[in-house]
Amino acid sequence: MKIQHDYKDWIIQELIDWAETFNNKYPDYMEEIIDQENSAYNSIQKLIEKLKGNSCSKKDYDNILFHLWQKSHAVTLL
Repeated sequence: MKIQHDYKDWIIQELIDWAETFNNKYPDYMEEIIDQENSAYNSIQKLIEKLKGNSCSKKDYDNILFHLWQKSHAVTLL
């Protein structure tokens, strides 16, 4: 699946911004939240690298759409 270059750049920037919401510095006693957020951050970073490298599967694209939807939904809650 080919994505227009400008659109791809926009998607990558959106994912980078969304990943940063999971890049928090919690106190050590919040270990469970830290693990969950690290997992989300790392997962999004992997999607970004796959998108940059043009190696996304259909499942990757589905995950990208899910994260874009989550980001959009989170903004409307603020």
